[in-house]
Amino acid sequence: MKRLIAAATKGDPDAEYNLGVMYDSRIDDHGNAVNPTDDNGIPIASNRAEAMKWLRRAAEHGQPRAQMRLAELYADRAAAHRNCGRAYQWFIVAMHGLNGVHRQRARDGYDSARSQLTTTEIMAAERRARDWERRRRAANSAAAPTPLRATQ
Repeated sequence: MKRLIAAATKGDPDAEYNLGVMYDSRIDDHGNAVNPTDDNGIPIASNRAEAMKWLRRAAEHGQPRAQMRLAELYADRAAAHRNCGRAYQWFIVAMHGLNGVHRQRARDGYDSARSQLTTTEIMAAERRARDWERRRRAANSAAAPTPLRATQ
């Protein structure tokens, strides 16, 4: 657990995602029950706020499974705290990076969240998803190495 926290703290998207899953409902991407423990074998209590923190970080770093999981958490919250607009936004983003059954699961979540939104809310969520994609592309192009040019 210490290594996972250390890697997540350094910004490793996969470690952030895994930590978020561990803090969440103890169900992995495949629907299997997991019982996370610390380095001493002591069970880790579920902590939705901590799970969302790590999943949001991984999602912002472009981890598609984290994007879908974050969308599901926004959609599955109690009615008073549910945020279908944020769920819809993250389902849109996640669908671009997922394949197969994971993409279909994101599509199903997308359809469900969309059905609960007004036209104005749909447009706002789609705008946020486009803005996120633009920021991500800009960050990736800024991080890309500059090609070397031959001197004459």
